[in-house]
Amino acid sequence: MPALSAPKILVHVRNTDATDWIDGIKRWAPDIEAVQLADDRLPDGLDPASIDISVCWRMPHGLHAQLPNLKLIQSMAAGVDHILSDPRRPAEVAIARLVDPWMARSMTHHVVSQILRWHRTLDRFDACKAEESWPTNVIFDPDAVSIGILGMGVLGQAAARALSALGFPVKGWSRSPKSVEGIDVLNGADGLDGIVRTSNAVVCLLPLTTETADILNADLFAKMPSGGFLLNVGRGGHVVEADLLAALESGQLEAASLDVFRTEPLPKGHPFWRHPKIWPTPHIASEINLPTATRAFAETIRRVRAGEVPDGLIDPEKGY
Repeated sequence: MPALSAPKILVHVRNTDATDWIDGIKRWAPDIEAVQLADDRLPDGLDPASIDISVCWRMPHGLHAQLPNLKLIQSMAAGVDHILSDPRRPAEVAIARLVDPWMARSMTHHVVSQILRWHRTLDRFDACKAEESWPTNVIFDPDAVSIGILGMGVLGQAAARALSALGFPVKGWSRSPKSVEGIDVLNGADGLDGIVRTSNAVVCLLPLTTETADILNADLFAKMPSGGFLLNVGRGGHVVEADLLAALESGQLEAASLDVFRTEPLPKGHPFWRHPKIWPTPHIASEINLPTATRAFAETIRRVRAGEVPDGLIDPEKGY
C-alpha cells in the first residue's frame, strides 16, 4: 500500500501570487505544508488527496471538487459568496469566513468617516475653499441623524457600537432575531420596514444572498426620510443602480457612499464616477491585514486538524 501524503493546505488569491500568504501562515505554524495553484490548476505532481484545507479568495470554479479529502474551505475575507457561487462546490465540505478583529476596526473607521462626512457636510466646505468663501451660522445637529445598520454580524455590531458611542441614535436589523447589548436590533420584514422609515442614514453590511440581492431599491429609498444618506459596504449586488440614481436625482437621497460595485473595478465611463452625489471608494472599507489574518488562518488549521470547531463557520443554506 502506498504511503499516505502528508496533509497540505491549498492557498489561492485570484490574480495574485500567494507566497506572502503562505509565508505568513507558516510564521505562526512552521510545520504546515502549503501549496498554491499553478496557472489556475493544481501543480504537477501534487496528490489532490493530500489537501485537507483550502484558504482562498475567488478559487476557480470546479477546483474544490478535485480534492477528495477536503475538510474546510476558508474564505480570506468576511464574504463567502465567491465560494457559494461555485456550482460544483462539494456540498459536504464546511465553509468558514475570516474572523479578525482588525477587519472590524477597519470597517468601523470607514463607516464612521463616511457618516461624519455626510453629517458634517464636508463636501460643502471643499467647495467653500475653492470659492474662498466663509459661511456663517453653520450648525450640526447629531440628534437629527438616525442611523440604521442592515446586517448585525461582527462588522455591523462594531460599527453600531462606535456610532452609538459618538452620540448618534443607532438601530440594527438582521434577518433573524439577535440580541446586541446597547443596540436595539429589529428583524424580519416588518423590522426592515420600521428601521428604514425611521433612519435617514442607512448602512448596508449584509451578506449577499438570494434574499438580500437588490435590497437597496426604489421601494426602500422611498420609505426613508427625504434627504437621506446611503452607505453600502456590503456587496455591489445589493444596489439596484438605476433606482439609486433616480433617488439621488429626485432628492429623496442626498448622497451615497459606495465601496462595493456589481463590477469591480468600477468600469470607466460608469455614471457613478461622474455623479456629484456619489462617493466611490475602491472596496477598501475593511482591508485584510496579512499578519493578523494569517494568524487566524493558522489557528483555524490547528483547530480543524485537532477535530475542533473553527471560528466563522457559515450556514450554506443561509449564505452567511
